[in-house]
Amino acid sequence: MLSTDQPVEPYGYNHGVRKVARFILAGAIGCSKPKQKMHKKLCLTALLLLFFFFAPVLTPAYGAAVVSTEHATVTLLSEQPQAAPGQTLWLGLRFELIPHWHVYWRNPGASGTAPVIRWTLPGGWTAGGIHWPVPKRIRFGPLTNYGYEDTATLLVPVQVPTGPLATGRLTITADAEWLVCREACIPEAGRFTLELNHTGNPSAAADEIRELFTTARTQWPEAVNGAGHYRLDSDTLKISVKIPGMTTRPADIWFAAHQWGPVDASGVQSWQQTTETFQLRVPAGDVPPAGDALLEGLLVVESLDNGSTVRRGYAVQLMAGPPVAESGTLGWITALGFAFLGGLILNIMPCVLPVLGIKVLGFVREAGANRGRLALHGLMYAAGILVSFALLAAVLLMLRASGAALGWGFQLQSPVLVTLLAYLLLLTGLNLSGVFTVGSGLMGAGQSLADGSGGLNTFATGVLAAVVASPCTAPFMGAALGFAITRPAGEALAVFLALGTGFALPVVLLSLWPVWIRFIPKPGRWMKRFQQVLAFPMYATTAWLLWVLSQQTSAYAYGAALAGLIVVALAAWVYGQWHPRGRRLALLGAGLTAALVLILSPLATSDPPENSRASQDQQPWSDQQVQQLTAAGRPVFVNFTAAWCITCKVNEQAALATEHTRQLFASRSVAYLVADWTRRDPAITRQLERYGRSGVPLYLLYSPATGQPVILPQLLTGDIIAEAIHAL
Repeated sequence: MLSTDQPVEPYGYNHGVRKVARFILAGAIGCSKPKQKMHKKLCLTALLLLFFFFAPVLTPAYGAAVVSTEHATVTLLSEQPQAAPGQTLWLGLRFELIPHWHVYWRNPGASGTAPVIRWTLPGGWTAGGIHWPVPKRIRFGPLTNYGYEDTATLLVPVQVPTGPLATGRLTITADAEWLVCREACIPEAGRFTLELNHTGNPSAAADEIRELFTTARTQWPEAVNGAGHYRLDSDTLKISVKIPGMTTRPADIWFAAHQWGPVDASGVQSWQQTTETFQLRVPAGDVPPAGDALLEGLLVVESLDNGSTVRRGYAVQLMAGPPVAESGTLGWITALGFAFLGGLILNIMPCVLPVLGIKVLGFVREAGANRGRLALHGLMYAAGILVSFALLAAVLLMLRASGAALGWGFQLQSPVLVTLLAYLLLLTGLNLSGVFTVGSGLMGAGQSLADGSGGLNTFATGVLAAVVASPCTAPFMGAALGFAITRPAGEALAVFLALGTGFALPVVLLSLWPVWIRFIPKPGRWMKRFQQVLAFPMYATTAWLLWVLSQQTSAYAYGAALAGLIVVALAAWVYGQWHPRGRRLALLGAGLTAALVLILSPLATSDPPENSRASQDQQPWSDQQVQQLTAAGRPVFVNFTAAWCITCKVNEQAALATEHTRQLFASRSVAYLVADWTRRDPAITRQLERYGRSGVPLYLLYSPATGQPVILPQLLTGDIIAEAIHAL
């Protein structure tokens, strides 16, 4: 640390003036050496002339003192040349830093400390607080700090009391301490002394100082009062701020609290803009705001101007309370519309098509029936879907209220439920293949319309359709469900029911207006074969679920699940051959249940296998890894995926695993990170929530310039990826 008796130099000494001073001093020494008398007189005359011409330059400017260190030149300035009774005197501590070094803002962020100034003033004078310029984010590894590089001027108002001032010079002393950092941090300090006159003479130096103060004031944040709210939701602050006159879309927006604690400075922030209102999701810090506490901070809006970043700051006071109606990524009405569209598109996803084939087969069998009966079957199918989605929403919301980090498809993160679903689809396939038949219940879904009074079976077909749809995420679904799980129960349930309505609508329309059935051949032997063909998509889905299971469990648990598959198939064959009734049926059910309990018990306690899918061109995701890579200047592509997500796997094969995309990533030095949500991971769940999603897939492309991501569509193509990368 520097001592407090550092030599003080007059402000205004530039490099050229120092050279002149050294030249005069060297000349004086040279002239003092013994030489011819005439030469000595000429030498001294020249030095006197030089001193006469440069004396005005060497005169200390009013109210300025400088401390120079290895890393910074720090100057204490006074805007006014004199002090007057009742005046507000503005002082400024100006930092001029060597390249790549920085000092800190009032809240330094993840590390560091802000500059401190202690004043010694004439009697009755009082100093106000520091007026801080808008800082920049300074990243070092996984940490993010707030501070200043190159230059920064901290202004402080000093109130001069009314009444006569003491005669003579007025002395102001400032003891300042600051931390200057690059990779290492150096604590420094200095004592600055200013002497002001009662009157001052205008000078070029005075104009220069006033210009510095004027420039410093343009870097202050603009006050925005009464235009913001925040709400603490789990470990996320949801902030809504209205900035009047802000209609253009900026390059980036971020929020920093005035004090350390409420906000995690190193966490990833996301934002959305609706006209003049900005919605931010900010990770809460170690000391989040409690109760109805006021949250004071700085909203920084960054824009690009000819390749350079321009920052505008807004000092905001955020009241505790609900955000405005557009909070989150969507409004409620928009979320309902997105959910409905997502449900419609869900019908063409590969996990749902086999069930729709069953319904088409049933309608063909019932082609000659009256329209009322067909309409009843369509409505029962819709009821099965809506009840299933309502129950799924209720379970999801209850679990999240208890503190669990869950999202869409959460049931497939459980190896036991994945195994049971595989057994269910196997039984459905065996039923369609004719290994066994039942008169009612879920396994009769394929024959529900042919059995006369098959309303219960049609309801069960809707349940089956909802179950097999859970691994799929259609366009529009992600944003709608991400909105739903953050809203009150009534609004969330409405969004899930809108999704179910869109999902059920095509079958309901076909049952109400069966004119389209006439384009399908009349009932005949082909129907039996078509029914048997429909069994194979069920077997394929069973095989896929077993592959998902292999990504979630140990080899021992996976082997137990395969053994259970044989037991289930054997039980179905025995049932088909034996047609048990009464006690014999109960005995068969009890035996099957006992066998499954023994077989499934290893799945509940097994550890996930080591991730063998990582390769040289992809790395596991972490928030710290993203920050380190972007800080190193690399773009980052993050793939939020899961083994059970069919949409994810289609995108990976069609867009991400292609040779063209791999070469593009390599040529642009894009880091490819994979966030695997196959098994429950609260960190990934929280990251999905930050971007308004309740499930996978989610694709983020981070720019190294801003460290912030662009969200890519849920259905990817190679051209979409290439266009996004070229736009960085």
